Amino acid sequence: MSDVALTSFLNLSSSLEHLSLSACNLHGELPTQVFQLPNLKVLDLSENEKLTGYLPNTNWSNGLELLDLSNCGFRGSIPASFGNLTQIISVDLSGNSLEGQIPAVFGNLRKLTYLSFSSCNLSGPLPITIFNLTRITSLDLSNNHLEGPLPNHVSELQFLEELRLDDNSISGGVPSWLFDLVNLTSLDLSSNNLSGVIKPDMLSKLTSLMHLYVSSNSLLSLSTSGNDVNYSFPQLRTVNFSGCSVRQFPNFFRTSNLKALDLSNNMISGGISKWEAEGWERLKWLDLSQNFLTALEQFPGNNMEYLNLHSNLLQGPILSTCLNPQTPILKELQAFIISENKLTGNVPSSICNWSSLVLLDLSGNSLSGTIPDCLENLCGTLDLQMNNFSGKIPNSFANNGLRRLLLNDNQLEGLVPSSLANSTSLELLNLGNNKLTDRFPPWLASLSSLQVLILRFNRFYGSLPHSVASSNFSALRIIDLSANEFTGTLSTKLLRNLRGMKDKPR
Repeated sequence: MSDVALTSFLNLSSSLEHLSLSACNLHGELPTQVFQLPNLKVLDLSENEKLTGYLPNTNWSNGLELLDLSNCGFRGSIPASFGNLTQIISVDLSGNSLEGQIPAVFGNLRKLTYLSFSSCNLSGPLPITIFNLTRITSLDLSNNHLEGPLPNHVSELQFLEELRLDDNSISGGVPSWLFDLVNLTSLDLSSNNLSGVIKPDMLSKLTSLMHLYVSSNSLLSLSTSGNDVNYSFPQLRTVNFSGCSVRQFPNFFRTSNLKALDLSNNMISGGISKWEAEGWERLKWLDLSQNFLTALEQFPGNNMEYLNLHSNLLQGPILSTCLNPQTPILKELQAFIISENKLTGNVPSSICNWSSLVLLDLSGNSLSGTIPDCLENLCGTLDLQMNNFSGKIPNSFANNGLRRLLLNDNQLEGLVPSSLANSTSLELLNLGNNKLTDRFPPWLASLSSLQVLILRFNRFYGSLPHSVASSNFSALRIIDLSANEFTGTLSTKLLRNLRGMKDKPR
């Protein structure tokens, strides 16, 4: 539809009850008369990002039951006239460029069951009246600039199932009434300025809770004082306490059916015992990065798909001791990150049995020995930079799904393997700071997806072949050949053909 078509909205029948034009590519400013059709019950204009306008101050359709203007381009403040919509059941204004505060009149909309002001650029204090909506089941005020504390006393939210207050500036403690919401299935308080302590016995009251997010509240912590009590969380599936000053593994999560646990950026010290690892056998996603872990007796969970141990104090030949013949094969593992630790020893060939792996990051350790041949068939990202690997780079690249290969800052020598030409999806290749001795591989120019090529500080020699100068290098944005032994002249034709450096990144 065009801008002109919006003028036809002025001629809509006064008997119209249902108007739904979601994702219809509407353009221009919507006439306010649309909101004032006397019999209108449903108005859904969502997902029209070029549709603009203002919400009317007066004369709303009193019978309106559903209003969805999400992900449009509406501007201005939310008018107090919303308080006249006494029949409204669902309001979604998320993803608009609004301003100002949330009017207190929303507390008068007693039939309201769904309310979303997510990503609306709203500011000011949380209106206490919103927490008096007796029928509300989903309340989403996330990603705004709301501030101030949560109310101390609330008793009207017995039907609330989803509460999202994340990405605001809400401060103060977490009030006790939050843990009396027995129907709550999802609670997100992350990225605020909340403080205090959340205790296991408080969480245990939320018997329906499936998803809990309280990350990035640096003054908020999780108490482990109940580690000796067998609390049960049968419904809990996702927990995120990242950046919350947690100091110890909460044992009560072992009695749940957790699928995803994020305890990254905390103060957890010590090690992961075999007992703890076995308790996480149902986990599929575990992030313990940026803690102070020093030991790992066993990889947690046979069903793990994502395991992040980046930036801890893990040391010694952990890979060899954990990946012994008795270790169950982690067939589901897709991403394993254990970078920025103090690991030593070789990379055991048993890691090759992780057949689903698409991201392996062992960078920033002191691993040594040669690179196992099988790793060259990894689909996705292989990051072994900043270690002490030696020998030749295996010439066994056969998988065209490899996108990022980082082998820089090691002790590798010999040639650049010609089998890399099979990695037609390669976007980043960093072989810098090694002892490679080779001519510039002309087949590199055939990698049409290559954006970053770094060969610096090696022993490359000779001139750049004419075939390279004539090639397009169509996607290349960064090339670093410094500190080598190249000779001859640099063709201006090569520089002209580096079209990726001319194009603006998307």
